[in-house]
Amino acid sequence: MRHSSESLRYTHPYIKWRDRPREICFFFPLAEERYKVTPSNGHIQAFPFPMALQDKSQYGKLSLTQRLGLVGSLLSMPVKVLWSVLTTSHASYNKDRTLKRIIGDTVLRNLTSLSTPQLQMLFGTDQQIYATFTKSYKLPSTVDELGDDAKLYWIGPKRTERVMLFLHGGAFLLPAADFSLRFWRYVQVELEKKGVEVGFAYLEYTLAPYAAFPTPLKQASLAVNFLLDAGVKPSNLQIAGDSAGGNLAIQLISHILHPLPSVPRISLSSPIRGVYLISPWTSLSASSPSHKFNDGLDFLTFPTLSSWGAQILEGFPTEHRVFAEAITAPADWFAGAEGVFQRVLVTAGGAELLKDDIVAFHEVFKKHHSQTELVVQPNGLHEDMFLDFMLGEEKVGSLTPLTVEWLAAGFS
Repeated sequence: MRHSSESLRYTHPYIKWRDRPREICFFFPLAEERYKVTPSNGHIQAFPFPMALQDKSQYGKLSLTQRLGLVGSLLSMPVKVLWSVLTTSHASYNKDRTLKRIIGDTVLRNLTSLSTPQLQMLFGTDQQIYATFTKSYKLPSTVDELGDDAKLYWIGPKRTERVMLFLHGGAFLLPAADFSLRFWRYVQVELEKKGVEVGFAYLEYTLAPYAAFPTPLKQASLAVNFLLDAGVKPSNLQIAGDSAGGNLAIQLISHILHPLPSVPRISLSSPIRGVYLISPWTSLSASSPSHKFNDGLDFLTFPTLSSWGAQILEGFPTEHRVFAEAITAPADWFAGAEGVFQRVLVTAGGAELLKDDIVAFHEVFKKHHSQTELVVQPNGLHEDMFLDFMLGEEKVGSLTPLTVEWLAAGFS
């Protein structure tokens, strides 16, 4: 469908509509969601239009319609997965992947097409995921309450001489993936084999639609201050964030350089040792060529990423959009970044939707930080190293040993 006029009206008898210049909002009764439709390059694109912030007690609760839709999606998924595996397993971008890994990627691609409430119900909460993880690995359960509804979960023993703080991804909509915790436990053990004992902790921040900017940034700032107050030296602290967590890590840099009055200030006696940005979500607008070129290769799809980005971007005031989209930052925005982190590692997958945005961010950021390194994994997907731990691959990809070596060098 194409559109060329200045206003648009959809008159389907079963859809409630509202005119706006070059935009309409309407409601699908079966989906129980509002959608915003906007012309883009002459084409119509639809994105979920965010509702008002909801009570956190509603997390994971589905209506009857949503439950029926979830059951239908799960019942049809085996057929979709089988067909996708049969048609893509011999593709060039899958040449180095096992059949088990291809199946896992395909299942994840299908799952991400579900609605946010359905995914939140399926995945559970950070507290539930952490409890299951620690039980399966027979690890101690250690949780620090940070205030403002934020928590730190420790992977393995709580150690504060050297600490790696993990800011998880999930589009600010989903909890930490259990396989990301398995990845970090693997890295922790590999570091111990090198004689480097590190405390690994990850932050639970409040998800959308139960909070919006700057709540996650406030909670991340609380986490950093908590660790510094506990005696962790900045030179013995490294921070990693994947996807939305990478976005949040960049928000921390922006906040330290350009403090927001509503967010706890972070005062550093010296630069933090390092930050590791794993497939960081540096633009929520989904407009770069790789978003479409790699659609169908990555486990994230263009419609899903566009939908998630539109929802989250609506929560950012116009004057703070630079916190959401680092690649739009003014030329001197990151000036002084070397005083925040000593070293920066950015990784991306060659077949992921976010690749072009990540490369663009690196080009901007490295002008202000000479110790910034970008590694693009050939044929890699979004946060590819985590996916090896979803179904327990025996052979891990190239970014996993790179992670171990980079962290070890930072703590040496």
